[in-house]
Amino acid sequence: MMKPTPNEVFTTIREQLSVSLHVSLEALQQQLEQASQGDDTIKATAFDASLRSIGVFLTSQDLGTIRRHCAGRMEKSYSISRFLGMLREQLPPYRQRIVNELWESLSQGRPTVSVDEILQRFDASKHPLVVSLELPAEKVHEDFGIALGRLSRDGMIEKEAIEFYYKELSACMSPARDHNFAAAVLEAFHLIVPHEVSKEHMAHLEMLLMDKFRMHTTIGQDGLHEAVRKYAHMQDQANTGGLGVIEFRGLVHSLGLTLPDNQVVALFEHLAADCGGGRVAIDHLESVMQVLNAGPCEVYNYKTTALQSMGSSGSSDPVVLKIFRILTKKDHTKKDQTRLVRRLFEAFREADKERRHGVPHKDFSGALWQCGIRLGSQEELQLRNLYDQNRDGSCRYPDFLDTIHSLCSRQVPARMAMIEELWNALAGPDAPAMRSSDFKEAYQPAGHPHVVCGWKTVAQSKLDMENFLGEALLLDAVTLELFTNYMMMESSCISDFSDFQSFVQNGFLVSGAAA
Repeated sequence: MMKPTPNEVFTTIREQLSVSLHVSLEALQQQLEQASQGDDTIKATAFDASLRSIGVFLTSQDLGTIRRHCAGRMEKSYSISRFLGMLREQLPPYRQRIVNELWESLSQGRPTVSVDEILQRFDASKHPLVVSLELPAEKVHEDFGIALGRLSRDGMIEKEAIEFYYKELSACMSPARDHNFAAAVLEAFHLIVPHEVSKEHMAHLEMLLMDKFRMHTTIGQDGLHEAVRKYAHMQDQANTGGLGVIEFRGLVHSLGLTLPDNQVVALFEHLAADCGGGRVAIDHLESVMQVLNAGPCEVYNYKTTALQSMGSSGSSDPVVLKIFRILTKKDHTKKDQTRLVRRLFEAFREADKERRHGVPHKDFSGALWQCGIRLGSQEELQLRNLYDQNRDGSCRYPDFLDTIHSLCSRQVPARMAMIEELWNALAGPDAPAMRSSDFKEAYQPAGHPHVVCGWKTVAQSKLDMENFLGEALLLDAVTLELFTNYMMMESSCISDFSDFQSFVQNGFLVSGAAA
């Protein structure tokens, strides 16, 4: 599993702090300083306990990432000032404009403003913490006055002090809380909150809408398609194939997504912009949701995925390594090991009858069961999360088999290069397919290493090849993808590199195929 980046870790912290808006950065700083007994350096155990006490829960990898960038003077310790400095960061552009607008209204061109003048204009009853009944207005007004007093110089506040205060407030609000931040800055001073929605928050709104659709989706290949169509057509009473702003507002509410109206309108305008404005086509809405649902997954490429899988997280996943150990455990003979690996490849190919490069969760588990691999419920869930990243109910088994191939075989890049060279010799450079009759004629089962060592007969080796090709024999076309998959299966069963090299050289009659 890849280590999280500092930006990912601090975003996680802000999101957890956002759950309770009354947790301030000052309260976090006091908690950390109290646990460190007044020193800037805090021990790892005390640091984790302090974060947990205010509702922030991090994994050991998250804590390791923070320690690498905020290391203290002692071993396994953190620097409080470095940690708070990275958490505070710079204000995002949208929030910076809001703070600038507030300062222009307060200062009226003056370099400083008195604390009393700011407190006189501050209306705590408009603060989101008071509106949500989390804190009384008196408490919010008192805390704001204390913070201004701490940042003032002789009772006067400069722009830098106001920015520092709202940086601390922003550090405890995730991008999804832009509307809360705007309310705390502008509405509390009776200023108009702009209807503009930041790009970061717009991306968050799109993900919220997609998540709501997924909550109403049944597991299946086209579940998201059905959910989007169902709820969109419920609002499209005139059957126009699109949604106006009123219908879109009804769609958002029917999904159970509660948003301020200005954000609903902004999301509508964002989606409608690609449709000419004023209307969101249902086809376009479905397309956007499908793209968001697909996430970071790449289209499967049977030429390069085997090489990419060597550096992927799957090759070091504990569940995948457990499966590899089951396939190659010591009480199995070498013959049994190759039989199980071959059966694993064949089981997934049988399950994927439509050749979509994916199988439902139950078929994924069933293919493992056929090879005698039994996993616990948590292990199965972890495996599904690894190979079903877009959560559409279909596991991308080619990625899993590529990882097994990289674990079973040595010198995978060299093997993949040999497979490509063999295909060019058999079918011609960059040929998409070759006749299956030509492939059967070129295949020489007597040259297979397992036939040479006596593990199987010539007839058995030929039958294994024909069973894997399956319908390709009837269609009289062996595609490059099918050939590559077949050779990867053979490569996984032939662990020794010299044996695989011998199979490529002696297992195929290149001159006969070319003729």
